[in-house]
Amino acid sequence: MNTQAVSVRGLTNSVLASMMFGLLPVYVQFTELTGNTLFWNRIIFSVLCLALACYKMDRLQSFKAIFLCRKTMLMLSLGGLIVGFQWWLFVWAPVNDKTEDLSLGYFLLPLTLALVGKLFFNEKLNKAQYLAIALAFFGVLIMLWQEGSLPWVSLAVAGLYPVYFIIRKPLKVDTLPALLFEHLLFLPASVFILMNDQSFVQNLTHSSSLWYLLPGLGLLCSLSLICYLNASRHLSVSLFGLLSYLEPALIFIVAITILDASFSTQQWFSYLFIWLATAIICADSAKKLAQPTAT
Repeated sequence: MNTQAVSVRGLTNSVLASMMFGLLPVYVQFTELTGNTLFWNRIIFSVLCLALACYKMDRLQSFKAIFLCRKTMLMLSLGGLIVGFQWWLFVWAPVNDKTEDLSLGYFLLPLTLALVGKLFFNEKLNKAQYLAIALAFFGVLIMLWQEGSLPWVSLAVAGLYPVYFIIRKPLKVDTLPALLFEHLLFLPASVFILMNDQSFVQNLTHSSSLWYLLPGLGLLCSLSLICYLNASRHLSVSLFGLLSYLEPALIFIVAITILDASFSTQQWFSYLFIWLATAIICADSAKKLAQPTAT
């Protein structure tokens, strides 16, 4: 793609996805369910939302076409297993006091995605992007020095998502059918586990709020993933990764303002470099929007 222009569609989808992802750590708190239970419910209600969306948007033929190509099925299944773990992690971490570790993982992710874009897709970075990467990398180094090591949650986010995009990006499959296929991989286990979870059944019986919170979770997750994958298709891997700094920034804000996470002066210092990197990428993207866009 033209590296000197930014797709308006891709940028819009990236921002919308980050905003919705930033809301999820707060949203799941209202359910008062365990991370595992939330994940299985997310799968069921996301399948319903995605299936309805495929039907309404006339994507069912594209969904059926997935099953006609063995290679596509295999690659989507492999990618689905990887990204499914990330979906579980995203709802498990906030209810297990791991929101900060999750945020750090998403701060690391743009760096690993930019590296993947350069190594695997031969994408070029401009000076502003190199500067942003350098600043963010320095901020992450300060974090590592302060903490002594990286939490496994952070490593899982930063290390596995790039593998998913290496698998997913070359596939010529519509976003909605592919997401539906990936979710269906986990549907049988979701139904079986929840039907045999007596604690969940009792919660469902005594808490009327779950009857709208859980479908809402599926809708929010589905919309955010649709926007996320649409952004990945219309932006270079490098730029897509760097724009993803908005997501951990929002998660960070949620952690300190709503979830009452505590941060030391040293931690604020390291995050300063991350925020500066984010500002540079936003300014660079805004500058490119004034140029002819790639759709």
